[in-house]
This record gives sequence, structure tokens and C-alpha cells, in this order.
Amino acid sequence: MHKKKRSRLTPEEKFIISGSSHVGYVSNSKLIRKIFSSIPVLKSRNCRRYFAGQLISNIGSWMQIVALGWLTLQLTNSAFLVGLVAAMSAIPALFFSLFGGIIADRFSKKSLLLVTNSIAMILAFLLGLLTIFGWVNITEIVIIALLGGIVNSVSTPAHFAYLSELADNDIISSAMSINSGISSLGRVIGPGLAGLYIVLAGTGGALVLNGLSYIAVIIALLLIDTPYKVTNLNLSPLKAIKEGISYSYRNPVIRAIFLYVSAMSIFGWSYTTIIPVLAKEVFHSNATGMGYLFSAIGIGAISATLLVSTFSKNFSKLSIVIFGNTLFSLSLFLFSLTSNLNLGIFYLFLAGGGLVAINVVLGTMVQMMADEKYRGRVSSIYFLLYAGLLFLGNLEIGFLTDTFGSGTALRLNTLAVLIISLVIYFYRGRLRSAQKVYLASQY
Repeated sequence: MHKKKRSRLTPEEKFIISGSSHVGYVSNSKLIRKIFSSIPVLKSRNCRRYFAGQLISNIGSWMQIVALGWLTLQLTNSAFLVGLVAAMSAIPALFFSLFGGIIADRFSKKSLLLVTNSIAMILAFLLGLLTIFGWVNITEIVIIALLGGIVNSVSTPAHFAYLSELADNDIISSAMSINSGISSLGRVIGPGLAGLYIVLAGTGGALVLNGLSYIAVIIALLLIDTPYKVTNLNLSPLKAIKEGISYSYRNPVIRAIFLYVSAMSIFGWSYTTIIPVLAKEVFHSNATGMGYLFSAIGIGAISATLLVSTFSKNFSKLSIVIFGNTLFSLSLFLFSLTSNLNLGIFYLFLAGGGLVAINVVLGTMVQMMADEKYRGRVSSIYFLLYAGLLFLGNLEIGFLTDTFGSGTALRLNTLAVLIISLVIYFYRGRLRSAQKVYLASQY
């Protein structure tokens, strides 16, 4: 009597016979699937492709930020001009982001991102080659930084609006979390990689590497298959801007979010401006210690991103905002009282996590609540308030630090953030009622 032959070998048998790593592969596949299931947006192939490209591009962008400051300092030996170049990259947000929102509403977001990333790539290559051949001076740096800022003013609203096309409403919170995590990861990896690459290949080489990083997101966009969505507005630019502002103001929750984001841009994010001062004068450390402090913020932000993405469905958005606000305020207050570098790193880890948790939730709410035909303009207003008002916070904390000292400056800002949190908490009932009235009026 013959025994029945098995048609298939078990994974363990295959491993023994072939000496392959099939068992390990199966285990790794299960691990990967588990990660994807815990972060809903990663189940989407389009989202995985887009975020992978964005991560590589974001690391390159942070490399350029560091390399650009270093290049300016090498050419001019002027801290003022280093600040001026940074301002040239940020100032366009104040003047062009609203127009960028109009463009994002009138054209395909995917097409806009392909165009803006291609232009940014060309600018990076141009600056890198000018630097390599020794033809660059401060004039070219300022012009290219300004042009890059203008491109970013169109690209950023299109990017946020495009996230809503890539991800359905049930996973948009996860998409915003991963987007925030990518920004934080780029902030952690990019500067260190830039410093290493400048030593090995020079400043021009780091700038060229940033140009190459845009290829990743361009390829990702070309591989993504999404419907061609255009609002096709025929309004004049100024009328379109007015309509976007009016729409945002009429919605009570969006209006409250924008007021909150404005306040946090001034009193919340500004603490990062004086970290170099704190590293030197309070913690008596060098550039390495400063790097640890900045990295702690980024690692905290990444941790918060993953936690919010995984558990956001288990808690109300208001609870996350209030918790993040409280965590940020208390951590920053304790940070202002210590002169121990290790404790300072820990407190900034918590502060970075709290602040990013807030931004993830608020960004998600704006994307989910905005009508599709206004989404580009609403995103541009959000970007204007988030990035365009940062310079006011820098001026404010700089003035307070010079006048009262860094510790007092941080504590005053912490007090302002806590007051904002309390106002949100005590007015939450009125805000919900106003939102119900607004929604009823739309139907």
C-alpha cells in the first residue's frame, strides 16, 4: 500500500531543503501586514507610494536648509544674511499662499505637484552646480531661495488638498498623521545627513543631492492612479480669495481652528528659535548638545504621529487637542526650569510630541470639514497662518528673551498656550452648538 504523497511542502520543510530564509520572510510579511493594519492609511498602495516619495524629498529639503545656511555663512560670515536667506524662503507664504490655494482649486492637484516638484528640483540642481563650480554669490542664493519659497506657496496647499483625494474620510486622520511624521523624520535625518555630506562632498554636493531627492516624489506621483479632479472656478483671483476667507469664517469650527493655529504659531512653535541660545547659555553645551535638543523634538513628533494615527479613533479630537496642549505646556514649563541637558532632552521629547499631536488633529479636521471646491483655498489659509505667522513668534520670543531672559520668555509663552487650552475647553459646548446651526443652514 502506497502512502499518499503530499503535493506541497511546509514552509519549514522548504527552509530545511533549500536553506532559504522563507520562514523568516513569512514572519517579516506578517509583521509588515500588522504594521499596515495598525496604520490604516498604509493599506493604500497610492498612499504608500506618495509618502515614500515625500519622505525622501523631505529629507533632501532639510539637507538644503542646513546647506544653504552653511553656504551663506561661508560666503558672507554674516549671521544677518543667514537669517535673511531663511526669511526669503518663508516670506512668500505671507503673500503667495492664498493665490496658491486658488491655483490648487482650479487645476489638478497631482499635475500641480508634478510641476512644482520639477521646478524645485531644477532650482536645487542650479544652486548646487553654481556652488560646485564656484560661481555662486549671495545674490543668486537670495533669488533662488525666494523662488523656492514661491514654489512652496503653491505646492503646500496642493499637497494638503491632494491628501484628501488620496485618502478616504475614514483614514484621512491617519494620512495627516503620517504626513506630520514624515516632516518630523526629515527634520531628524536631514540636518545630520547634510553635515556628513558637506564634509565628504562639499556644500554643492549636498544641494545636488536634494535635487535628486525630488525624483522620488515625481516617480511616486507618476505611478499613482487617481481621478482627474478639477473644480474649474471662473472667479477672479481676488474674488476667489475673498470667497475662501468668507467660507472659512462662516464655519465656526474652521474659524476656531484658524484662530487657534494663529496663536500656536506665535506662542507655541517659537520656542525652537531660542534653542541655540539655551544650549549655549543654560545647558553650557556645544553644537552637539543643540543637535540632541532638536533631535528630541523630532523623535517626540514621530512618536506622537504614530500614536495619533493608530489610536485616533479611540478618542475624541477635542480630547487629543486638550491633552496635547497640556502635555506641551507642562513639558515646556519644566524645560524652562532645568539646566540638566538630559532632563532638557526628555522634556523637549514630550513637548514635541504634544505639539505635533495637536497639529495632526487640527489639520485632519480642516481637511475633512472643507468642501471639495474650497479645499485648496482653505488649505492655503491654514498654511498662511501656520507658516506665515511664525516670524511674529520669532520676534516675540526674541524680544522677551533679550528683555527678561530665556526662562521667563518660555514660561510666558507657556502661560499663553495654557490659556488657549482653557478657552477651548470652556467654550466647547458653544462651539458644538454653533457648528450644528451652521450645518443646518447649509441644507
